[in-house]
Amino acid sequence: MNMNKEKYIKKVIRLLNCSQQQKKKIKLDLENDIEMALKNGESFEEVIQRMGIPKELAHEFNENMGVKTRRSYKKIIGIIMGVVAVLILGVYLLVRSLIPEYQTLGTSGLFDQKTVEQHMEETILDVSHLDIQAILENCDEKMKESMSESLLKESILSLGDLGDYQRITSQRYTEIKQNNDICVVGEVVALYEQRSVTYTITFNENYELMGLYMK
Repeated sequence: MNMNKEKYIKKVIRLLNCSQQQKKKIKLDLENDIEMALKNGESFEEVIQRMGIPKELAHEFNENMGVKTRRSYKKIIGIIMGVVAVLILGVYLLVRSLIPEYQTLGTSGLFDQKTVEQHMEETILDVSHLDIQAILENCDEKMKESMSESLLKESILSLGDLGDYQRITSQRYTEIKQNNDICVVGEVVALYEQRSVTYTITFNENYELMGLYMK
């Protein structure tokens, strides 16, 4: 694939039918998501395969924003949640302007593997049981301000019929330092009866929920 990260993001942004402010937010989100994936061992080709080609990803963003496009495409399965999910759930890192510093879990001394795994699975179980109240109670203030109970429920239900939660099949964690704040981000694959769901969950040092992606 004759494309690098900058060209890929530029092509996606060019195809978006939204305001410059929204484009800027989406650009920052994509940069952070791709950078974290590369830091965690994915190749750029694997990242693009997961997200989709620029036209597909841009269409998904436009669709989630309620923007009418001239063409109709198939639903893109397995790419990152669109802007609606970002607005619903909030991504704490999105509003920060400095480039994040990625560190191995445990570097700061604020997080340990066992406790992180426990909180990650508790959040996944809350999502699996559609326990909206439990999720909201565990959010930090910024997350609470940026979401509502109805929109959170709608976002979870958009995953479709998953069946019963079975187990976690893979997990990897990274600490992120930004603006002198440190958080832990986990990419966790959970197996259900019908299919798997990949969660990207962010906690602050008090294990309050700062971000949640589901795909």
